[in-house]
Amino acid sequence: MARALSHEIVIVGGNFAGLSAALELPAACDVAVVDPHPWFEWRPNIHELVSEVKKPRDLRLPRRRIVEEAGHRFLRDRVRGFDFARRSLQLGGGRRLDYETCVLALGGVSNDFGVAGAAANAMSFKTVDDCAAIGRRLRTLAGEKRALSIVVVGGGFEGIEALGEVLRAYRRRPDLEIHIVEMAPRLMADGPKAIDAMVRRRIADLPVRIHCSETVLRVTARRVYLESGRRLPSDLTIWTAGARAAPSLDGAAVPRSRDGWIKVGRDLACRDLDGVFVAGDLADPPRRFAKQAYHAIDMGRHAARNILRRRRGEDTLPFAPSDKPMLLAFGDLDTFLISGSRVVASPLLAAAKEGVFQATIAGFDILRSRAGRQRAGGRGLRALKNLVLPKFGSARDLVGLLSLRVGGTRG
Repeated sequence: MARALSHEIVIVGGNFAGLSAALELPAACDVAVVDPHPWFEWRPNIHELVSEVKKPRDLRLPRRRIVEEAGHRFLRDRVRGFDFARRSLQLGGGRRLDYETCVLALGGVSNDFGVAGAAANAMSFKTVDDCAAIGRRLRTLAGEKRALSIVVVGGGFEGIEALGEVLRAYRRRPDLEIHIVEMAPRLMADGPKAIDAMVRRRIADLPVRIHCSETVLRVTARRVYLESGRRLPSDLTIWTAGARAAPSLDGAAVPRSRDGWIKVGRDLACRDLDGVFVAGDLADPPRRFAKQAYHAIDMGRHAARNILRRRRGEDTLPFAPSDKPMLLAFGDLDTFLISGSRVVASPLLAAAKEGVFQATIAGFDILRSRAGRQRAGGRGLRALKNLVLPKFGSARDLVGLLSLRVGGTRG
C-alpha cells in the first residue's frame, strides 16, 4: 500500500476555480492542488482553435509551475474515490490523500444526454484538445475537393462561437453547407432576443441553415437525425449542446441537483459534507447564475477567503456574483456585448474580448519569470498577426468594423 499523503487544504481541479482558490491562499497554508493534466486551459477562447487563429499553446499555462510559484504543492494525479466522512481521497495508484478542508473545483464535461451515436460520432467542444481536433478535422475536410456539410448541435453560447469560427475560416469555400440545431425556439434562448435576430442577419447571404425547436434523435458518421424526421448530411458534427458534472464524482455521496451539480449554501460550503467547499461550474448555489469563467474565478477566490475565515474562527460570507457584461464572439463577422437585457454588436468589440483574454491569462501566468514573459509576448504577437491585421484588408472591411448596433430585450 502506497504511503498516505496529508495536507490541510486540498483543491481538486486546477482550472479557473481551483487555481484561483490556490492563488488566493497564502504560502503559509499547507495546500495541495490535484489534477491529472499538466496544463491550465483558458477555455473562453477555445472556439478560436476551430479556425486555427489561435494555437493550443496560446491557451495553456503550466499548472505545476504556477501552483509551486504560489508556494503550494501540485499533485498530477486523478482522484478515483471520495470518502468525505473520513476526509480522504483515493488517488491513482492506490495512494490516499487526507485533508482538513477540501475545495471541489472539477468543473463539467460535455453532455450528450444519451443521444444515440453522439459519443462515437460527434466531436465535443469543451477543452483545448477538443477544439484543436475540430480545427484539424475541418482543415482535412476542406482540402478534399467535394461538397462539405457541417452540423453544429446547440445554439447557445458555444454553438454560436463554433459557427462563427467555421465561417471565419471557410465561408468563402464553394459547396459548403452548415446546419445549426437548437431545441429552443431561438438561438441564445437564455440571452436577449436581439442576438438571434443579429446572427440571422449576419448569415442571410451565407450557407447556413438554422433549425430551432428541433431535437437530435441520433448521430451517425454521415447523418444527424432529428426528431421531426429531418436528416441532415454531416461530414463533421460539432456537439455544443450542454454540460454535466465531472464523472469522477459519479457514485460519490454528495448532494446533487437534478442536473448533477453539487448543492452548496450561499457561502459555497456543502452543507451535508463537513469541510467541503465547491467552486466553479460544479457548484449549484441557491441563486443560480451563468456558468462562466469569470464567475468561476470569483467563486474560487471566495471559497479560499471563507476557508481562511473559518480558520480564524470567523463566520463565512455569502458569495455575491458580480454583474459583469459578457462578450460573445461570432468569428470575424461580429462580437456581441451582452449587459442584462441589452446587446451592443460590432466587429470592433473583438478587440475588447481579446484584451480581456490577454490581461486575464497574464494574471495567472508567471510574468516575473523569463518563460512567462516569453509566453505573454508570443500570445500578443500571434493575436496581432491572426486577429487584428486581417481585419484591415480593405476599405470595405474598415466600414464593417466601424458599424455599431444596439438592441434587445431578454425574452
